[in-house]
Amino acid sequence: MMVASLPLRSTLISFMAVAMIALLADSLNALGPSEIVGAWVMSVDSRLSPESVDLEIDYQPGVWKVTLRSGAGAVTTNRVNLEEDVLGIQYGVKPLDVRLELTVLGKTMSGSVVTGEGDSLRRQSITVHRVPVSDATPAPKQVVESNGTVEQVREFFGAWELSLRRVNAESTRAIRMGMVVTESDENLVVGHSEFEMKGPQKRVDQVQCTQDGLRWILDGGMFGLLNVDLVSEGEKLRVKVSGSDQEAFLVGTAIRKPKASDVGVDWEQLIQKPGTELVGVIGGDARVVEVDGDRIIIQQREVVSRMLKDDPLLILFEWFRLPEPSRLIAVETDTAWSVTGTTIHSLDIRTSQAPLTLGSCKLPGNPPELVYRSGQLVFAANWNGHADTQQLHVIDVSDPSSPRLRASHSTPKGLSNYDLVVSGSTIYLANAGGLRIVDATSPQTLVTRSNFVGRGRWVRGVDVVGSTAYIATSMHGGASWLQIIDASDPMTPVQTGLYRSTGGAQDVSVSGDLAVLADRAAGIVVLDVSEPQNVRRVGYFQTKRRSNEVDIFGKLAFVAIDDDAGARTLQVIRIAE
Repeated sequence: MMVASLPLRSTLISFMAVAMIALLADSLNALGPSEIVGAWVMSVDSRLSPESVDLEIDYQPGVWKVTLRSGAGAVTTNRVNLEEDVLGIQYGVKPLDVRLELTVLGKTMSGSVVTGEGDSLRRQSITVHRVPVSDATPAPKQVVESNGTVEQVREFFGAWELSLRRVNAESTRAIRMGMVVTESDENLVVGHSEFEMKGPQKRVDQVQCTQDGLRWILDGGMFGLLNVDLVSEGEKLRVKVSGSDQEAFLVGTAIRKPKASDVGVDWEQLIQKPGTELVGVIGGDARVVEVDGDRIIIQQREVVSRMLKDDPLLILFEWFRLPEPSRLIAVETDTAWSVTGTTIHSLDIRTSQAPLTLGSCKLPGNPPELVYRSGQLVFAANWNGHADTQQLHVIDVSDPSSPRLRASHSTPKGLSNYDLVVSGSTIYLANAGGLRIVDATSPQTLVTRSNFVGRGRWVRGVDVVGSTAYIATSMHGGASWLQIIDASDPMTPVQTGLYRSTGGAQDVSVSGDLAVLADRAAGIVVLDVSEPQNVRRVGYFQTKRRSNEVDIFGKLAFVAIDDDAGARTLQVIRIAE
């Protein structure tokens, strides 16, 4: 019996093994396009990428169509491959091509985003989930609840002047602050001015209705985050401001005022929709070097990267590394220019990890803070107005192996230089004395054509489109503006447009009919400048820290934010159509 059973047992085992292999093969090959078409949501293991990216997969006989979409942009591709249970998706062009490798596991997928090759190859983990199908319609219910909340607190609506005093302080001097309570899109909104009704107004969207009144969190600047409580007392409001430890910090009352402007709040600005969305953050002391067509070049310490326009994943492609701490000026094909201290370098970047120095040029005086390449020339200016030498240098970089100083020109001592743009043969130098317009037709003999002072003495930033200059000006005391200057006659520039901002204008970037103003404490302001005589605010974004520089890249604004320790990040903000 034992002997007889062995062949039978062996046959059964062999049959089962063959069946399992067949089943496994069928399961691998059974995954067809129909099982993965539809809507998915993808998340990337990267702080830079948007929190979620929509992935739409469509398949018609022999033809794939995959669309990735986020607030950062959208891309559609038919470069799709499905082998067994692995889905491959590719978009972009070499060397800026993105490859998605996804293993399908029923209602989920996981894998990697792959970019670059060789030393610059990078992998980032991704997960993908099916969009759940639901017949629920919660939105109408939410609106009803919101309406009910708004109706319950209408007694708080209007403009109020707050008079607050420090708890347990000897001084009896009251601190004044303006406040407006209203509604926007059927939701409660509070706008308030800074203490003593100075500085930019701030908007609060997260307003909580309590049993006694209203509560929200206020950014108290140097005082940190504060909790504000309002309780109605007849014609007045009782106000309590608490610190993060919930201890009362300020107490006082609020009296009603006729209109929002009486308390330092712009009502129309308060109820305006932001028209913007934060889609990513780039750290590592990031700065924008230049925007060139469909790519933007970003420096993060010694690493230089590129990014494609409308990439929904906000992928950074590492390009090359600077050989020492330096500031990248510009890049052209296989050559880059940078400044270290007082020396301009030309670099061969064909070896990405170890670029070779082709040539260098030492500048006289103090290290330049402002550098701008225009054609075969680099213009460099130092920043500190109290320096022993205050100069604007012109460097010829037509021969990368031998960059040479063409000329050095003095600029007014005691007036700090803040920004520098060159358009054609004209230099626009923004400094503490105004906008200096200089003819650079002959680099050896620069000729100052005019100095436009305008509303603000300190011109912090400038952008130029054709013969129109857009300048960000600000003064002590909170007064700041965007000014539009017609410089078609550089001898007599004329202001054609004006917008008064509230935060302290630092920089401006223009694309088409839109200008984005880096407004320091007020974040960014998006302006329609299609009619210079009627500049209109069409959007805003309140950055967590002060915004100092801005560059527009497609529909994205890259805003430079400096923290208290001096580290710089770029907040990537989408501007609505």
